[in-house]
Amino acid sequence: MAKVRNISGFPEWLPEQKIVEEALIGRVRAVYESFGFAPIETPAVELYSTLAAKGGEEKEIYALRRAAAGPDEAGEKDDALALHFDLTVPLARYVAQHLNDLVFPFKRYQLQKVWRGERPQKGRFREFYQLDIDVIARDVLPLAADAEVVTVLDHALAALALGEHGIRLNNRKILQGLYESFGLDSQARAAAIATVDKLDKIGEEGVRDVFRAADEIDDVMADRILETTTLRAAPAEALAKLRAMGVANALFDEGVDELERVIELVPSDARKRLVVDLSLARGLDYYTGTIFEAYLDGQPEFGTVASGGRYDDLASQFTNKKLPGVGASIGLTRLMDLAFQKKLVETGRKSPARALIAIFDESERAACNAVADEVREHGVACEVALKKAKLGKQMQYADAKGIEYVLFVNAETKTVEAKELASGEQKEIEDLAAWCRGVLHS
Repeated sequence: MAKVRNISGFPEWLPEQKIVEEALIGRVRAVYESFGFAPIETPAVELYSTLAAKGGEEKEIYALRRAAAGPDEAGEKDDALALHFDLTVPLARYVAQHLNDLVFPFKRYQLQKVWRGERPQKGRFREFYQLDIDVIARDVLPLAADAEVVTVLDHALAALALGEHGIRLNNRKILQGLYESFGLDSQARAAAIATVDKLDKIGEEGVRDVFRAADEIDDVMADRILETTTLRAAPAEALAKLRAMGVANALFDEGVDELERVIELVPSDARKRLVVDLSLARGLDYYTGTIFEAYLDGQPEFGTVASGGRYDDLASQFTNKKLPGVGASIGLTRLMDLAFQKKLVETGRKSPARALIAIFDESERAACNAVADEVREHGVACEVALKKAKLGKQMQYADAKGIEYVLFVNAETKTVEAKELASGEQKEIEDLAAWCRGVLHS
């Protein structure tokens, strides 16, 4: 018989891992909602043309068709279906479609899986969760939105509690203005930004090789571009260095002004974790202003754990209304995979149940079920043993699943005792509601 396996790049977690994932998603959701972001969900399937028009690489998009569909049903390529590779492009379609039903500025969060046809490797998946927030406005979006999204991201990463983090910050206008001042035309500027975005992966020589192969940027210009990528400093120092560069370009100045204003609007506590980094480019072509990436301190193998930025015309393919936005995305699946490997999270519990009610005689099942219902009403997840067994067997089962307490119900005396497995302590529960509150706060 062939070995049973799942498809490479499509992760599936054991129960103890899935419980952690759900808990982390819950923490991020709580942060997002605390800032007033509302939940939405868009279909996994979009028109191929919708996804390909805004920065999606063809090789990364999973096209979709029914197995038995004939040529007349599949449609032309532009009308074919595909799985979304991110949540930002579907958001643009969603906002344009529901324009008259939404209140602006529209603040949404979206916690969904996305699919990309990447080569599976450590930390790279074809199916993964993204935890996104975005703010969309009509006509004009104040820079306060950029600062708020950066702040929310800072709070969300703190809530995940996977270690100290930092946020690299830049503005696409700075790069565009800088490269324009170097004499690069629009096509060469776009190529330069896309290539600089790969600097962390391919290194300086790799960047030079890409420039040479494209035959748009010579070695002298490549050196000038790479020299600017070394500017990485705390906000005050970086802004001073940017001002001192003496770049005579209006777009560059606009980008520096915007960057400075966003930094000013980020609360002081979060501002301590900001680093201005001119090597940050963000490859997707829909970014137009503020851009940022988050990382974990002392964990270089994690790379970028969250990212985002501002886009001024993402919805232009769907509507003639101007709908600028800014958003951030946490790649949870990759983050979890590395956290499991490095044991940054505990995965002991294989069940959400905190208590197991033991059964020694089937005649007591009704009484045990009644106690279980009361325990659940007080907010504590609880299992009732499915069959009677010796105490040792039931204790072993509870311990194997990470259940913390075993409860013993005496139907005759109408008393309940609780045994804490970690300490071995066993005592009668005098007030079940109070006991449940204690469990919930432990």
